[in-house]
Amino acid sequence: MLKTLATEELKILNALSENAMLTNADLASLVGGDISRIAEVRSELESSGIILKYRAIINWEKIESTGVNAVIQVKVTPAQGQGYDEVARRVSAFPEVRTCLLVSGSFDLLVEVDGPSLRDVAFFVADKLATIEGVNHTSTNFLLKRYKQSGDMFSVSGKTHRLPMVI
Repeated sequence: MLKTLATEELKILNALSENAMLTNADLASLVGGDISRIAEVRSELESSGIILKYRAIINWEKIESTGVNAVIQVKVTPAQGQGYDEVARRVSAFPEVRTCLLVSGSFDLLVEVDGPSLRDVAFFVADKLATIEGVNHTSTNFLLKRYKQSGDMFSVSGKTHRLPMVI
């Protein structure tokens, strides 16, 4: 059931979506109100499942890593009586899947996955994802560089970090 939020709740959610590290005292000064009321509203938002988790946005490109990320476009035949939900539930159950979204357009699901290597992601797609009943087609795109995520810009300079070409 969908909940209609009060202005105070929306202000708290908007502030936390910009900075999840805000304390109740910070929120009280930003949105107005006393700290105990803010703490109560925040607790209700958490217990009702509106606030699911607090996260940091990490710039993984600044860390030495061999892992890869991929975005997979998936075409699906919806399950009888369950629509896309059953296929999406099965796709989302894999630990490699970070995000699974139902979208409009030329494909149905947009799936983000993480893996230790290109080969591991390719095997995930071939052995796990493509074998799910209802999955008709996949198109895998490997992430090369992240410029913006969740509204936050990563440093974008005019310099590229290409290796010199030796002829």
